[in-house]
Amino acid sequence: MKHLVSLGALAALAAIPAAWAQTPQGASEGRHGAAALSAGFPDDPRTFAVRAGGAMRASRLGGSGCVGFVTEDPTFVLTYEDAGDVFDLMLSAASETDTTMAVRTPDGTVLCDDDSAGNLGPGITVEGPASGAYEIWVGTFSAGAGYPETALHVSELAYSTANPFVRTVNAEAPAGTTLSLRAGFRDDPASIEVAQGGDVRLGPLGIRCVGYGSDAPSARLTYRAGRYQLYISTESEWDGTIAVLAPDGSWHCDDDSAGNLDPGVTFAEPQSGDYLIWAGTFSDIGEQTATLHVSEIGYAGVDNAVDVSARPLHGQTRLSSGFSPNPFSADVQAGGPVDSTLALAGHTTVEGFCYGQVTRAPSFRLTWNGQEGPLYISTDSDTDTLLLVNAPDGGWWCDDDSAGNLNAGLVIDNAPAGVYDIYVGSFGTEPAPSRLFISQTGFGPEAISLRADPSLEPRFGAFTLDPAGSSVPYEQELEAGGPLRAYQAGFSSSDFCVGHVSREPSLVINWAPDEATAFAVYLDAERDTTIAVQLPDGSWRCDDDGSVGLNAGLSLNGAPGLYRIYAGTYGSELAPARLHITTGELPR
Repeated sequence: MKHLVSLGALAALAAIPAAWAQTPQGASEGRHGAAALSAGFPDDPRTFAVRAGGAMRASRLGGSGCVGFVTEDPTFVLTYEDAGDVFDLMLSAASETDTTMAVRTPDGTVLCDDDSAGNLGPGITVEGPASGAYEIWVGTFSAGAGYPETALHVSELAYSTANPFVRTVNAEAPAGTTLSLRAGFRDDPASIEVAQGGDVRLGPLGIRCVGYGSDAPSARLTYRAGRYQLYISTESEWDGTIAVLAPDGSWHCDDDSAGNLDPGVTFAEPQSGDYLIWAGTFSDIGEQTATLHVSEIGYAGVDNAVDVSARPLHGQTRLSSGFSPNPFSADVQAGGPVDSTLALAGHTTVEGFCYGQVTRAPSFRLTWNGQEGPLYISTDSDTDTLLLVNAPDGGWWCDDDSAGNLNAGLVIDNAPAGVYDIYVGSFGTEPAPSRLFISQTGFGPEAISLRADPSLEPRFGAFTLDPAGSSVPYEQELEAGGPLRAYQAGFSSSDFCVGHVSREPSLVINWAPDEATAFAVYLDAERDTTIAVQLPDGSWRCDDDGSVGLNAGLSLNGAPGLYRIYAGTYGSELAPARLHITTGELPR
């Protein structure tokens, strides 16, 4: 927020807060200098090099909203002379880190700000400034951020976010080492030891640029491009980062894409020319050493790529809606040499987290000609398996343990017709036998349905409730929980549906007001409960802990019609519960 302060309006503030006595007042010079400027000064803004930060909390200065950490002495002292009613005094700071500011005006008032100048830089405007000394503290928002180089701007016109004093990399400096390669080079990867880290922040170079490096490049790669991709990465015992200046002048940065906290950048269509490489460290730990890898195969020369167009290793099939036998099954081998986290970097993931070891070619290929209903894909193995499925639209569906007993399972609702390339993975590179199941009803060899069926008879009855009559508030004893996992049960909702429920509704309520009347439905139990409700329009609402304690509850708009209620438990065990329906507020 921009702070506009009239000193005339503050003149009535007679007492100086006691906290101010803990810091110097009336200092003639700050830790990083002083200057005198007269109103209407030329060359606006005037910019001064300072260092932000300190060990003292800025709140000790006594002003309202003072945040961050500063030194005890002012960072800078500005003497403002010949003040009048023409100009405002605008003070701002710019740094690579999130900075804050506090200003003690000539009458002792302390003004503070965090981000008003933009780009996480502070800005303070004093309207109708008085002549005298302005003591300025420039702090860092976080503790332990060091003393970053910062530009302090003094203006009568506007804030500034420029920082001409920040140290940055020098692309003209001689590189620590050089290498020259052409497309198709032998002995891939080309590896060389380089200097890593330094005291120059890499953050200002661009998006994804983080960490610390040296001012000079760690290496200069002269590359003659061909038809191969180019992979540049570093490997070290430290959490590394990398910044690469490409021949076209663009910056490419990364933190952990090569795995094991090692960075890597990929050029899908590399240009011929010089690549300047800075090997960095994520933390400011000084200069270290790292191994630089240049490859046309993959990071560190390892081909972590999958080929969905390759021939599947364990067969393929075509299936249509209503296929028999159900489920379809096939023997496959789980695991492989490819790290799927690296292989799928940059790909679109539709559901789940994609990780584990897989083969380069698909384990199995399904050509699906179905027109309706969900598609269930699952595994059954003695080892911990994973599923990674590339759908017809190119998106990836991934799962680890949803089929139970460390078996993977995916449900693709309204699965479109087309080719599904299925990868069965594991947490090891050695192959492990597994069985793959494809079904329209459920996971595993029995293909038991995991979906709730709202059309079934409710477990604890169906009732008509009219809020205008005596039937509300309503209570019902029931048993919460069931064998189905709520997130797999087909509750299509923007709410987070969790817990365990039965296949049939717990209760069906015919809500029968003359017009929409809001009501609350909630559970009261000694166990952690959840709830899912199908509304009259077919949509779903879910909740976990929206009522008292660990009990679930929902506030509904109360359109007339049928409400199919599923009382669930967060854990897998059944639990006695009392369901309440009221037109009052949802208890919390």
